[in-house]
Amino acid sequence: MEFVTLGGRNSLEQVAAVARYGARVEFSEEYKDRVNACRAHVERFSREGKAIYGITTGLGDNCRKFIPEEERVKIQRNHILAHTVSVGEPLSEEGVRAMMFVMLLHFGSGHTGFRLETLELLKELLNRNITPRVPKHGSVGYIGLEAHIGMVLIGEGKAWYQGDLLTGGEALRRAGLKPAVLGSKEGLTLVSGTTSVTALACMAYYDSIILAKTADVAGAFSLEMLKGTLKAMDERLMQARPHPGQMQTAANIRNILSGSQIAEKYRDYRVQDALSLRCMPQLHGAVKKVLKDGLESIEIELNSSVDNPLIFEGENGAEALMGCNADGTYLGMASDFLCIALADMVKMAERRTDRLVNRHISELPPFLNASADFNDGLMMIQYTAAGLAGEMRLLAHPAVVDNVPTCANQEDYVNMGYNAARKACDAVETARYVLAIELICAAQAKEFYPAGQSSPAIEAVYGKIREVMPCLKEDEALEPYMEEVKRLILEGEILDVVRESGVLVEI
Repeated sequence: MEFVTLGGRNSLEQVAAVARYGARVEFSEEYKDRVNACRAHVERFSREGKAIYGITTGLGDNCRKFIPEEERVKIQRNHILAHTVSVGEPLSEEGVRAMMFVMLLHFGSGHTGFRLETLELLKELLNRNITPRVPKHGSVGYIGLEAHIGMVLIGEGKAWYQGDLLTGGEALRRAGLKPAVLGSKEGLTLVSGTTSVTALACMAYYDSIILAKTADVAGAFSLEMLKGTLKAMDERLMQARPHPGQMQTAANIRNILSGSQIAEKYRDYRVQDALSLRCMPQLHGAVKKVLKDGLESIEIELNSSVDNPLIFEGENGAEALMGCNADGTYLGMASDFLCIALADMVKMAERRTDRLVNRHISELPPFLNASADFNDGLMMIQYTAAGLAGEMRLLAHPAVVDNVPTCANQEDYVNMGYNAARKACDAVETARYVLAIELICAAQAKEFYPAGQSSPAIEAVYGKIREVMPCLKEDEALEPYMEEVKRLILEGEILDVVRESGVLVEI
């Protein structure tokens, strides 16, 4: 997508298009109209002086205090300053861009009362590639990271622009923009909601769709190289336990290996294969079930209003309702579940990798090296996979079960969804390396079979890997090759060549 126009149904693909690929953002007339209509209610509430949280009252534990109209702009600015409390190394550029885009979705829902002019400034930060510096540690699910973006909107904080880290005010000035003066409720809205949880969960799930499909490709490649049988993928077995993800995985593997002379030759080679080969439909299918459940939550969250309070039209005029749609548990749990699912997927991929390099099992040269007397071959790459699998198990510990009350016990429960979403992004990155290692080993194993006997899909994958990594005849530093194959996975190039061979891998 070169452009993303807001006002209709929001999608995960839009988030990735803007956050990672730099698509420009535009507002439809429908978007502008609903923002302006809701803002008019906020202005009226403010004039009338009704006790409405964040509009005429203080914030957090100060919700009992009435704020005079002349002080409300100051209160909004102070709110951003006081909440700028995240620490440590900065969040990635795409993570920050995803946060800003999610803000546009949520704040423009027609229930928050955010001003259109402030949303226009936030939109221009994205379109002109101004990236606030957002430290990534210290969130209980919202507030801290979001305030660092708010700082740049008011001309404070720091931001990257054209390769330079500048003050927020200087970044805006160089881009031809002016800082915002936040109106009533805007400071509160900026730090409320599920911005960071939603943004990072979106990026983790977007990449996990690619990972889950690639796992089927890598697993099929290993199955072929290890003389495995496709009998375990028989459609009759799948129909006897008809989980959709299980049936789809088996179909993917059958299709990927369609036309394989190797698979046909060894169809009856063993009574049955090890679980890491014959149980792929069951485990990969369970991972896909987690993915689909999480994607359903993401689709709802991207099209929700998550501020507090929210403003609604009613029979007797507009009304502000205080609640807690700002809670991040839905995507926090989805992120924790994703970490668990990816850890399971990785533990099976690592076992297939070990079988490939283990001569006692693979019936191939030790560590896939024809000169094993003088070379280690791919011995150590399996160590890396084992270490990464250990990291995945640590990331699989759920974050949302934690609770540390805040705000003088006004917030006696916190969702910790941000920690879960950040873990999910780390888990995706780690899992990508493990699949890259499996693909490297499978490609090296193929060197010990006659050329052209793999299926067309596997031949295509092998050819793509050989574009970035040669057949190893002598020991070489492997880290650069792992990075290159990981990149092929990230950009979907492995799946592209499979599709070009005539096979569509689905989840």
